[in-house]
Amino acid sequence: MNIITMRVNIKTLALMSAAFALALLLSSVYQTFFLTPLHHNMGISVEDSPSQKTSDMGRASSFETLDRHGSDAIVAVDESEARRLQKKVRVLVWVMTSPKSLDRARVVKSTWGTRADKDLLVFMSSEKDPSLPTVALAVKEGRDHLTAKTMQAFDYIYKHYFQKADFFMKADDDAYVIMENLRYFLSHLNPNEAFVTGRHFRHHVKQGFSSGGAGYVISKETLRRLALRSKDPPMCKEDGYMEDVELGRCLEKLGVPILNSTDSRGRSRFHPYTPMHHVVKGLGKNYEYWDANIVRVGPDAINEFPISFHYIKPDEMKLLHFFLYNIRPYGINHKFSTT
Repeated sequence: MNIITMRVNIKTLALMSAAFALALLLSSVYQTFFLTPLHHNMGISVEDSPSQKTSDMGRASSFETLDRHGSDAIVAVDESEARRLQKKVRVLVWVMTSPKSLDRARVVKSTWGTRADKDLLVFMSSEKDPSLPTVALAVKEGRDHLTAKTMQAFDYIYKHYFQKADFFMKADDDAYVIMENLRYFLSHLNPNEAFVTGRHFRHHVKQGFSSGGAGYVISKETLRRLALRSKDPPMCKEDGYMEDVELGRCLEKLGVPILNSTDSRGRSRFHPYTPMHHVVKGLGKNYEYWDANIVRVGPDAINEFPISFHYIKPDEMKLLHFFLYNIRPYGINHKFSTT
């Protein structure tokens, strides 16, 4: 074999070796990116892959386990106690709205309004709107006529709903009411006794009055007295600006006492501002002038079964509703008293 032939053979062997190495590389790449499942390339071990049905210990795959840890983890939501109270405590809520704020009223109806009895949720306005629907009261719109709207609303409720409910709540269309907590609070009260309850404010009225923004509740007996009040001559002011003050004056004349709504620890249930203000920001320097109770701010200032919050924007109302009825911390179960 001459030198030329040897050089050719060596060159050929080198090319063959390079080709073989390239083939191995391509095979490795192909194996890695095309034959190996995608989760292997993402740093997930093969034994945890969906293709690995179970391990030698009969363990379910991580993907299957994660799937079971999703919405399927909630087997059922027990609302039996809430339903029991819904049958026992008949409470009507009428919502003060107006032609210009019907969008807010619609959000009320689609959020916490769904937790109210369908035939015991009434929207009061100055114009009829069949889509909501609203009751058209013979009043002018505006803050100067809130008293007229309130008085006429209660007169309408007495005429059409007196026998259908035991308690009657007034709420604004920017208030959020937790119906289950409202029924629980009222379940310990007698509807045949006269009272009004809510956020107890002082000043203007000797015994004080209940904040309109936080919402207030009157008993069946209170509604009867209010509807049968003397109108000629008028016992109560039938129109005016501060509807909660004027209603408070009227109820005081009718001998209706204010029922304290705070719990034994002084924590509140009805709230005239947003959760952010009552828990974090505070209520302002002038607020202490109004509240009949000691003003407190923070998580420890609110009863664990709060009833209402005020100044809730439509998007905030949707978000609050979502958090209340859709989000649950895993592993925490609550036991409720049925007494």
